[in-house]
Amino acid sequence: MEALRTHVAGVDVHKEILAITVLIGAHAEKPESTQLECSTYTDDLMACGLKLKAMGVTDVAMESTGVYWKPVFNVWDSLGLKVIVGNAHHIKNVPGRKTDMNDSHWIAQLHRFGLIRASFIPDGEFQRMRLLSRHRTNLVDDLARVRNRVQKVLEDGNIKLGSAVSDVFGVAGLAILAEIAKGYTSPEVLVAAVTTKVKRMEDVKKAMTNCLTKEHCFVISELMEQFYFLRERINTTEQELFARIQPYKHLVEKLDEIPGIDVILAMGIISEASTQMDAFKDERSFAAWAGVAAGNNESAGKKKDPNAVMEIRT
Repeated sequence: MEALRTHVAGVDVHKEILAITVLIGAHAEKPESTQLECSTYTDDLMACGLKLKAMGVTDVAMESTGVYWKPVFNVWDSLGLKVIVGNAHHIKNVPGRKTDMNDSHWIAQLHRFGLIRASFIPDGEFQRMRLLSRHRTNLVDDLARVRNRVQKVLEDGNIKLGSAVSDVFGVAGLAILAEIAKGYTSPEVLVAAVTTKVKRMEDVKKAMTNCLTKEHCFVISELMEQFYFLRERINTTEQELFARIQPYKHLVEKLDEIPGIDVILAMGIISEASTQMDAFKDERSFAAWAGVAAGNNESAGKKKDPNAVMEIRT
């Protein structure tokens, strides 16, 4: 098999060190191999990148190892090196021959023959949008966990608020939670806190009869502080994301027209996929990249469960 690249480097990425193999040689010849190590401090990455360029390296490949590949990619990409990141699952080395340098040599060989499929990495502007969008997603997940903890404490105190109102964290629910956080447990006081129209007020009165203790009230108070704090952080992050997405407001509006997609989700799609649709062959490949397309797993005319884990016996 003839090589597609003549000056390549393969990088095995770790938290504190990089194992690098450089392969240089004509297409039909056995390449000359050079191996070196580099620490992951920014100055060292910059010096190593310049050294690779001085050696004539133009193409670099590495595994997507956690978040450790990101600073390497950012530094070397700014130096003009063509850096691609491959899925670690697709480029596993032969079992029993695994060392850092062997892994880097294997990656370099695969890249030399064009056998590594590059992961999609958007431009720096969209990477920064990704950071904001994913931060908002993490905050929303944190908020959901806090809401679940509040529900558990209410159930522990035998307050059936979730059975009486449609939304525990609606206007009526928050009013009741505010009173509990202050230490009030009397059903009459809790019901009096509801100033909005509730269809099943009799059910609310029954649901407020409880066995809350001071400890329950204390925990509710702590959780409600977290609730309001996280909600404020989500709003702040959304405002920052809105400001960043303004140049693509017309795309957000177009996506918002699709049933099931709101403005927040539209901003998330643009942050993740960018506007570089030429990176995908067609809508099918885009759907596959987004993880909403079924994969193929067929052998001997039989389709297998893609989620099944087959045990390998030797």
